[in-house]
Amino acid sequence: MKPTGRPAFVVLAPLVFMMAAVAVLGRPPLERTLFKDIPSTDPAREVVQTVLGSRFYSMRDGFAGSEWTASGYGGAWERARRYFPRNTYLVRPGTYFMTHGFDADGRLFMEVHESAYLTLCVENRRTFAAGAIVKDYRRMLAATNGREAAAWQEKMGGLEPYFRTEEANRRLRKALGEAFYLRLLKELREEDYHMIAGGLMHEGMHAGMDDALVARVQAEFNAGRRAVQWDELRAFTAEIGYHAAYCRWAADDLAGLWRPVEGLLRELEGLRKRPSLRPGPDLERFEKVRAQAGAHATLIRLRMREVWQSARRMQDLAGSFRTDYVKSAPPAEIEELFARLDRDTSRFVGAAGQSIQTTELAVRSLEEVLDEWGVWGAGRRPFPPPITDSQAISRQVKDILWPDPVADAAAALMKRAGVELEKERSSS
Repeated sequence: MKPTGRPAFVVLAPLVFMMAAVAVLGRPPLERTLFKDIPSTDPAREVVQTVLGSRFYSMRDGFAGSEWTASGYGGAWERARRYFPRNTYLVRPGTYFMTHGFDADGRLFMEVHESAYLTLCVENRRTFAAGAIVKDYRRMLAATNGREAAAWQEKMGGLEPYFRTEEANRRLRKALGEAFYLRLLKELREEDYHMIAGGLMHEGMHAGMDDALVARVQAEFNAGRRAVQWDELRAFTAEIGYHAAYCRWAADDLAGLWRPVEGLLRELEGLRKRPSLRPGPDLERFEKVRAQAGAHATLIRLRMREVWQSARRMQDLAGSFRTDYVKSAPPAEIEELFARLDRDTSRFVGAAGQSIQTTELAVRSLEEVLDEWGVWGAGRRPFPPPITDSQAISRQVKDILWPDPVADAAAALMKRAGVELEKERSSS
């Protein structure tokens, strides 16, 4: 399974041929290493191991009990866990996102490729390690092109100054409190782990099938005797269902991240009657409120990025499946479900994009208000921003509505694929 529409099923011989062809063309051959042979401290191994070891990233609690078990999500996740690290390879440079196949002796293997998703996860794991943040940000600032530093500043928003020096970072830690500070770093360190989890769920679905069944289904599809490649349909729709569950959780989390912001703005209002901030408790209280509000803004932006990744992934999965794994005319009821799936994913992308724009405007309004309070706190402005500015933010937040990532069509297709595969299994 990979972002492009190329076939997900590979076997050892074609893989070796592909590696040789790449070498002939002058590009570096693929480096394919079992995770068990990679040091436990390697960031790529740490990322995949962390994801597979997490109940949260399995989205176990995002599915109804019967859906988790009867639809096969639980089994797929456990199979992915069992295959790691002895039967799962890391492939560099990456060609796909993830894929699977069978060795010459018939044993199934899984592959995690060095994709853009994995690269981001690895980089964030290094950057947001304890004691590494300030040093890594200084490296970005020292780079000649400035692109990485600019991306960092956009990501961190009003918190950016706290990462310029170790002393400033200590102030942030004190202002947020130990628990919230560590939560902030963990969330930033694990950005897009859900994308890795969705891919592993996809491949875990494949791992539930034996090589003879997969070979027969694929051969009949390639020969034109099957309109749909059922093994891929089950895995593709399972990944869509996973991202739908994640987006529902993320929408709830976004609402939870906004709730403390209103209280923090009220705390600032408590300082309004003072002509200026007094050294000591006043200044500490002021920095605490501004830092906590800024941290919530950073987490809100993080969650929006993840929702957008999931939304686009759902749409891409639906589109690429139709392109690569459907031939001629599928059964009428299947065609209808495909059309529904296309509509559902496209509508969700459009609606999520609108919600993201609305939320971003609210975050920017919050940052502008915080900046104006900061100017007043520094004595460069006679009055704080008007209370109506804070009230306007509350109204903006109330207007944010996150769409439901409807996954009924994906679930129906996933169920139908399971029925067809069981028929194939029984006929053998």
